[in-house]
Amino acid sequence: MKLYLIRHAQSANNQLWNGSDQVDGRQPDPEITDIGHRQAELLGEHLAHPLAEPRQHPYLPVDDSGFGLTHLYCSLMTRSILTAQYIANQCEIEQQALPDIFEKNGVYEFDEQGEMQGLPGPGREYFANRFPLLNLPESIGENGWWDRPAEDHEEFIGRVRSVVRSLKQQAIDAKTNIAMVVHSDFIDQFVNELMGVTRHGNNYKSDWVANWAFHNTSISRFDFNNGAHSVVYLNRIDHLPAELVTW
Repeated sequence: MKLYLIRHAQSANNQLWNGSDQVDGRQPDPEITDIGHRQAELLGEHLAHPLAEPRQHPYLPVDDSGFGLTHLYCSLMTRSILTAQYIANQCEIEQQALPDIFEKNGVYEFDEQGEMQGLPGPGREYFANRFPLLNLPESIGENGWWDRPAEDHEEFIGRVRSVVRSLKQQAIDAKTNIAMVVHSDFIDQFVNELMGVTRHGNNYKSDWVANWAFHNTSISRFDFNNGAHSVVYLNRIDHLPAELVTW
């Protein structure tokens, strides 16, 4: 199995970010920007190109030089869905929502004391009307897909760990090339869990600081083979010109 973790395109919050998540104008579930749409368009074209992925595993030589995606997953956050739409259109592949690959903390806003308060998020009817081609899991109802308190640190770690376990099992059962459009904190912790890397304290003391850094629409590849797994590359942005590179 080849797994491509792709960070979403630039969101309105990314554009506003000034070093703190509590920046004025922050939105609980932001749209992507005009730059983000262009990033996502170029991403889709890149993933669909038959010669765009010549970096094959050294122990598994093949003639294929394309990504050859067989599955496309996104979170239920708007920036992830919108980014994945471009991939679905260009690669002619179904777009499937996965509830457990959202960004750390879920859908939330800050109260007057600066504490995170969970928000419901959209429900099934909203997704069906706005994103009719998005394949939704049966678990999504009308009360909002999040509809709970903001996720805490331990819940976040446990969720990412569960996704890693699930993907390892999927790698045993089938030969697939999977793209997952996810989020910066999620990718960071995914790499930590997959490769047994510690969350070094000094790297997690401020907002948006982590072990690993990922640009908007960056691609990171992981190969799974016979119970082993390898990081082939992280944070590739070959598809973006310099003026469209953002965090």
